[in-house]
Amino acid sequence: MAFSSARTHAQLEQAIDTRHTIGEAMGILMGRHRLTEDQAFAALRRYSQDHNVKLREVARRVCEKGGLA
Repeated sequence: MAFSSARTHAQLEQAIDTRHTIGEAMGILMGRHRLTEDQAFAALRRYSQDHNVKLREVARRVCEKGGLA
C-alpha cells in the first residue's frame, strides 16, 4: 500500500510539472507569434501529432529552444 501511495504521489508531481511546462511553452508561442491560448495549445498539439512526439516533450523543446522548429 505504501508503494502504491508513493507511485501515485510521483505521478501527480510529474503531471503538475508537465502542465507547468506546457503552460510555459504556450506562453512562449503566444508572445513570439501573437497567438491566443487556444491557438498556442493547438500548435503544440498539432506538432506533437505530426511528428509523433509526446506533447510534454514538444513543450520541453519549446522551453529550451524558444520555438517549435
